[in-house]
Amino acid sequence: MRKTIFILSLLLLAAVSHAATFATGAPSTTNNDDSCDIALLPAATLLLPYFEVEVAAPPATAATTLFTIVNVTQQPQIAHVTLWTDLAYPVLTFNIFLTGYDVQAINLYDVIVRGQIAPLSGTSNATTPGARSLSNTTGNPRFADSAATNCSPSSQGGGVVPALLVTEVRKALTAGMTSSCPNAFVGEVHDVAAGYATIDLVSTCSAHLPSDAAYYGELLYDNVLTGDYQYINPNATTGNYAGGNPLVHIRAIPEGGAAGQIVGTDLPYTFYDRLTPAETRRIDRRQPLPSTFAARFIDGGPTSFQTDFNIWREALTGTSATCLDYERNGPMEVADLVRFDERENPTELVPLPILDPPLPGYGQFRVTSRTNAASYVFPSLSGSGDVGGWMYLSLNNLGSDAYSVAANFDYHANSSSIHGPRQSQNWVTVSMFAEGRYSTLTDATMLANGCTRSPASPLFAVEGSTVPPIGPGPNVVP
Repeated sequence: MRKTIFILSLLLLAAVSHAATFATGAPSTTNNDDSCDIALLPAATLLLPYFEVEVAAPPATAATTLFTIVNVTQQPQIAHVTLWTDLAYPVLTFNIFLTGYDVQAINLYDVIVRGQIAPLSGTSNATTPGARSLSNTTGNPRFADSAATNCSPSSQGGGVVPALLVTEVRKALTAGMTSSCPNAFVGEVHDVAAGYATIDLVSTCSAHLPSDAAYYGELLYDNVLTGDYQYINPNATTGNYAGGNPLVHIRAIPEGGAAGQIVGTDLPYTFYDRLTPAETRRIDRRQPLPSTFAARFIDGGPTSFQTDFNIWREALTGTSATCLDYERNGPMEVADLVRFDERENPTELVPLPILDPPLPGYGQFRVTSRTNAASYVFPSLSGSGDVGGWMYLSLNNLGSDAYSVAANFDYHANSSSIHGPRQSQNWVTVSMFAEGRYSTLTDATMLANGCTRSPASPLFAVEGSTVPPIGPGPNVVP
């Protein structure tokens, strides 16, 4: 009884002390936008981390990926879409003009196979806005003067991708080759068209790519876009399931201001950091993505459940990359992988040399990929007989030669000290499916955010240091 009373007394004392702290203290920040945490909030950039389309199948049975963009404001907005190969080579860009409160769905089978982006009424300023929407051409003061002309149906090619370009795009996304890079692979070879997509808020319709310096004079910083995506496999023989999830919402911090405006940000680096001009490295102001995740898996059991991990990784190449350089975005190493079964037994990654030719190897992943959780790429199960558990994924790519040695370290905005290697950016989604009837698609759990110092790794360890236990990372750089 005395022990119980003593413990309760301590708890009461702690509660009183805690209340006093809140009464006299203050949080480190009250700015809700001052965060590297990726959340489901309106954003300035949306990321579709992985897509695939069965280009050789008829529409009725072809597996495809759809995504939808939503404008949550009464002002018109312009969304600039870029499709990238799975080795981060940009192959196609197009613009979606959104009237106030507009929504536009895109079927990538239509784009990659049929060469049709979307109906004209949904992709240009010819659309008559609804009663709550502002005028197309004058309703957004942040639009460039060229927007009215550049976003017209004629300037946008009528929403149709030219046949020769469709062929080039399909070749890049399936065979990894293009006419502009005839002697190098800019994508992996696979039966389906595979890659990822970025959707950015911009001030005018243009053909600029995120790898062009001029692109960053067109970016806008209003957090007004939301969106989602779906994987659909209607073929009863190979799939007959579908799954949907929100796009990755990447906010501009701080938000607002004219296109290309250079404003200070507390972000140590940004989503487009490897592609922004050297003299204005953080001009895009987009939140960086994290590198460590916890992902649930089930593989087997009475319903023969299976799990795929869709993994997006930041590329190694920068704006000066040549055609031959993109092959380096293939099997990039990771800091650590650990599989836990349902009895907490771990099996850890044992690093192996990078494979040659550049195919996905043990503990290595290209920029974007879909890999079954039972694959040899991951550590094997412990042998306990469990068919489920979770995976710890520390996907830092161990450094990027897109940066100088000095630039590959985090410099906190309020400190001149070096805090350690800058982590690479990643995203993981978990796809579970069974019996050709059941399917789920969810984001893996982030164990840190993009501003967290790189997780310790044996490859980063310095003399006398130890690798900390697996767990959530600190919220801020110390």
